[in-house]
Amino acid sequence: MFWKYTVFESKLLLGNWKNWLLGIALILFFPLYFLYYSQIDIIDIREQKNNEVDDFMAVLDALPSSLRKTDEGKEIYNNLTQQSSLHNAQRFALWKNKDFDEYFDNGIKLNELRLEMHERDNKGIHPDYVIPISEIQKEMALLQYYKDHDLPIIQDPYAASNYMPVALQLLSGVLFFLFVLLMASSILLHDQQHPTVMNGFPISFMQKVSSKVTIHFFQVVVFIIASVLIGGYYVSKKTGWGNFKTPVLIYQDADFVAVSMLRYIFYMFVAFALISLFLLLAFILINEITKNLYGTILLLLVVLLAPEFLSIAGVETNWLYPLKYIDIGAVLNGDAAMEFGIEKLDFRHSYGWLIGLNVIITAILYARNKLLHLRRVAIGDGGML
Repeated sequence: MFWKYTVFESKLLLGNWKNWLLGIALILFFPLYFLYYSQIDIIDIREQKNNEVDDFMAVLDALPSSLRKTDEGKEIYNNLTQQSSLHNAQRFALWKNKDFDEYFDNGIKLNELRLEMHERDNKGIHPDYVIPISEIQKEMALLQYYKDHDLPIIQDPYAASNYMPVALQLLSGVLFFLFVLLMASSILLHDQQHPTVMNGFPISFMQKVSSKVTIHFFQVVVFIIASVLIGGYYVSKKTGWGNFKTPVLIYQDADFVAVSMLRYIFYMFVAFALISLFLLLAFILINEITKNLYGTILLLLVVLLAPEFLSIAGVETNWLYPLKYIDIGAVLNGDAAMEFGIEKLDFRHSYGWLIGLNVIITAILYARNKLLHLRRVAIGDGGML
């Protein structure tokens, strides 16, 4: 009977035009956002390095002359002159457009000197010219990745391999919340509109939940895969595929690690799948309680965005940090950890918490249904568990 019920639900889902429109909207997201992204003026790495060299000359000029006369000042000045030399060596390597190992090696040495200046509290450096430690960590991770994988540092920023991670980060969070919640909005619609017919199936509530969640989850996953493949193909036709080994930074263990674009997309896909499963289960739970579609969507949005709302209001929200794992893009790029000051908001802990949230919501669903069943038995109206 479970299989027959699943087939019945599948036919209802296939005839749901709203979900098909949402799927088409998700597929169109990547090409449409690319139209905007392709108009952004992204600074070329050569121009970026030229700007760094110019800014660094201002750092040297602004170093107090009184500081240079001290022993510590001489060490600081020596550090800064070494940095200046490495900046120029990197610029020369970019100008040659070959032998990028020289660029990477000099970049790693440069960042080691920057970290040394942080140990000295950047004494004598104007705050506007101090590079944050997080930015230094990011650059070192990227340089080491490029060096280890023998990749050219000069790449097309608009190629599919560079664009898709950016688009996926934008999609994660509120946009993905709304997509899944709207996909789930009709998951209990027929049960509430036609209770006599739907209750005629000799199948338990949890089996119904398993069937509904499975087919809706499958549809969401299919739309995600289709949108990534079609979006990537569209962008590749415009600017090329790029290099699938292109590095993307993820936050892990209070540091940044560079992984390939393909691995990053895989990480995002697995996270999207776990998030979708959690939202579908949470939607059923809240909708069973409220019996109101719009109230369910609004309540879930308020709960999931509670950390941001309370943070804006100045309320301590660190105890709500597990909810931030739902915004997987902010977790992987380190923004969530920086916002809350919690190192555990990283890639290493993300999957564990997402799986844990799914287990918790499933347990709550089961426990609630068990209690309702026992209450019905107590008043003489049992039914199936």
